[in-house]
Amino acid sequence: MSTDTTSDRRSWPAGEWPRVSLAFSAFLLLLCSYYILRPVRDEMGVQTGVQHLQWLFTGTFVATLLVVPVFGAVVRHLQRSKVLPVVYAAVIATLLGFQLAFSAGVTTTKAAAFFIWLSVFNLLVVSLFWSRVSDVFGKEQSHRLYGHIAAGGTTGALLGPALTTVLARYLTVDGLLALSATLLAAATLCMVALGRHAAVHGPSAVRPIGGSILAGITLTLRRPGLRGIALLVICYSAVSTVLYVEQLDLARERFPDSGERTSFFAAIDLAVNTLAITVQLFVTRRVVVRGGLRTALSVVPALVLGGLGMLLAWRSAIAVAAVQWIHRAGDYALMRPGREMIYTTVEPESRYKAKNFIDTAVYRANDALSAWAVAGIRGAGLDAILWMGLPVALLWLATGLRTGRRHDRNEPT
Repeated sequence: MSTDTTSDRRSWPAGEWPRVSLAFSAFLLLLCSYYILRPVRDEMGVQTGVQHLQWLFTGTFVATLLVVPVFGAVVRHLQRSKVLPVVYAAVIATLLGFQLAFSAGVTTTKAAAFFIWLSVFNLLVVSLFWSRVSDVFGKEQSHRLYGHIAAGGTTGALLGPALTTVLARYLTVDGLLALSATLLAAATLCMVALGRHAAVHGPSAVRPIGGSILAGITLTLRRPGLRGIALLVICYSAVSTVLYVEQLDLARERFPDSGERTSFFAAIDLAVNTLAITVQLFVTRRVVVRGGLRTALSVVPALVLGGLGMLLAWRSAIAVAAVQWIHRAGDYALMRPGREMIYTTVEPESRYKAKNFIDTAVYRANDALSAWAVAGIRGAGLDAILWMGLPVALLWLATGLRTGRRHDRNEPT
């Protein structure tokens, strides 16, 4: 780590460094757990059939709609400090259930069910992680520290694909699931320790939030800052869908073997997260502190816009992977930490319920709509990158500037 980063750590107030370390470790274990499974999910998408991808995304959206009120009920009745352990324990139990199912062999039905479940699980657990972290750190701290905490996740996201790249050729799917469940359990223990430390050294969360189980919807629609975050998520996920469909289609053509495809998907994850951790450790803090959130939320859309323009001239699996590299690494290093900083300025109900609604239901609803839109555009013989990717990227850029400026001016979220 650089001298500048080390000196930053030495200047942190008492009690801050242990909390950052616990959050860093928890996010590392959480995303390592997920990224062991992500290439498996992508391969399940291929086995189900790329031509059926819009149905998988629609199924994911329906499953997310079922989860939202259940999560709302959990948040309403449980102490905030207990929400994360309870939800993570349920995810671990389900993961072990899939392990048992896959030990008897993989079928198209099992592949589709796992694709849908993991697509819901990954958004829920990451969203809940940041909700809990926002209980512990304030706005000023988030500007200084969220890049470091996000780097923990990226470290885990580097380890996960690296492990899968090697292990996918030797372990069965159920073996990878068992390893992922173990890492998620360790992440849960770190978050419990973070909550206990925060109860002594910082703000505590000992009372249930209460309120309506569907309050996240009304809060998002009513507040301009939350609407801005929702639109950022919509734009990001729409561009993600365009690139994801292109990636699966081109990977199927280039790599006929299932193991080769899984290793290719893992290699993309490895490259993405190598760039992301570099930016998180050495760039994110400087961009936010010096250029404001309006800069942090607009740089990535501008770069992706240029990359999509490049794909109009040169289309290949490697070229799409390169744009994915910028798109996803930029989200992990700048867009996601930037969005999470905004949540430090809102009350707990918005931090948990509205955030969960945006991060899961809004995200997956747009996934489903985008998948159908891409299927329709491609079915008509048109280019989805030209007719969908570029216009959405322009909207993404404008929204990033406007939402970031609101935060920089301390306007109400």
